[in-house]
Amino acid sequence: MSTLGTWFGWGSSTASEDLPNIFPLGMLQTDFVKVDVQNIYAKILIDVIERTQGIPEAAEPSLWDNCLASEKADGLVTLLSRSMSLKADIFLVYDKGTKVLRKATGPEESKIREDYKKSASSSTGTYISFKNYTRTDMVSLYSCLEFATVASLNKSMNLSAAIQIKLKNLRSSVAAIDSADVKAQAVLIANALKEAKDVMLDAEDEIETAAPDLTAAQSSMMLIAEKRSFYLGMPASYITGIQTKGGLSDTGEGDSKAIERGLKGYFFSIIKPVIESIFGGKLTFKSEDFRQLSTSLEALKTFELTSEELITTENKLSIINKLFGFPADTKGGAPALTPEPPKDPNAPPAKVPPAKK
Repeated sequence: MSTLGTWFGWGSSTASEDLPNIFPLGMLQTDFVKVDVQNIYAKILIDVIERTQGIPEAAEPSLWDNCLASEKADGLVTLLSRSMSLKADIFLVYDKGTKVLRKATGPEESKIREDYKKSASSSTGTYISFKNYTRTDMVSLYSCLEFATVASLNKSMNLSAAIQIKLKNLRSSVAAIDSADVKAQAVLIANALKEAKDVMLDAEDEIETAAPDLTAAQSSMMLIAEKRSFYLGMPASYITGIQTKGGLSDTGEGDSKAIERGLKGYFFSIIKPVIESIFGGKLTFKSEDFRQLSTSLEALKTFELTSEELITTENKLSIINKLFGFPADTKGGAPALTPEPPKDPNAPPAKVPPAKK
């Protein structure tokens, strides 16, 4: 039996019945999930650091990666995001003399582990654990679904570039002995189309391409983004980059507030304790809600005009500290002194009374 008979499905074939994987995605699923989850966490941590105040200036270079070919090329963000994606423990040592942040050696790791068992701290380094970080399990699950969606989209887009030559009643009208002639005609048609030349076909023959259906892929990606946003504690617009608007008057302020709430959780659970443990200092979260700032300033002006018979100074300070994000025990400044009126340079000097004898 000729190869064309196999091509058209004539006769029997000893080949495997399993179809080949057409246009596979050029990346393994495990690699896709690992890179995807790590980059998601890295993006979140970077945005948290951008809103963090109080980071020591000497520590800032250690937060970011560098392009030098050395063992210290990974910054704190990469070290943390990788450990979060792998649900792993990490032991970090910061050399204040050289200002280098690195992973602990074997003996240092043992010493840090023993110190943390005794006092939950160590002068040698910092022990960070993500072994119970179950959020990664769900984020990885939806990353696997995204891989399947992207692989399907990759297959559809590649198939859409292929031309389909549909010859009417091809199998029933062509005998096996004439199959070589049909194959030659099909090749001639394909070559002519490749060079954008005219071709001659039967009236009921068709030449078309497979139009990719993106509706299913778009719906799948949106569903994945929405579910992943739930487990990350961030709005879906943060993941997709598409701002959601509820109406003509919606400025996206709702998304901004949701993003700030989500980032604040990562600040208090990861960035603040880790950076303070490694580099020292006292960190605070900087809000970017400018409308809240305007509201706070208006409240401040109102309190200046409000009598203490209606609200005491202590209650005013308590409300103001909450509005501006100050510590609850923050005290107000001393009242401003009334400046003395300017002296008239033309006025005669004041008479000094004679000293008593």
